[in-house]
Amino acid sequence: MRTEFDHRSSAPPYQPPPPLPLGPYAPTVTAGGFVFVSAQAGVDPVTGEIPSGGFEQECKQAFTNLMQAVASAGSSPRDVVKATVLFADAEDFPTVNAVFAEFFPDNPPARTAAIVQLMGNKRIAVDAVAVATGAGAGLA
Repeated sequence: MRTEFDHRSSAPPYQPPPPLPLGPYAPTVTAGGFVFVSAQAGVDPVTGEIPSGGFEQECKQAFTNLMQAVASAGSSPRDVVKATVLFADAEDFPTVNAVFAEFFPDNPPARTAAIVQLMGNKRIAVDAVAVATGAGAGLA
């Protein structure tokens, strides 16, 4: 169950910085005991480019960026309770499901998936809401 967390660790875990936003917004906001993660595109944060290798690689990069943003707020994939997957082509739905299952293999979060037109030739973006469990979460 997602409400049972181990808060016994005395040292805060390493928290990588979130991927840089592609616009004037925060990549993550912690409020009310939750972490709200802005949509993460399938863009390599080092190169700023969509990875080569087709939709599957772009999809995996989007989920990798999402997990980095969740971790930057001190939470983990198991803390994610809701995800929204926006993608451009309905034919990619099987790949979206496979990659989603890869990143959330046990007890997956609730999910919304929608076909949309994304900016800049991007084919996928993923956002999430996670339970705030890390430093600054305000949880005892």
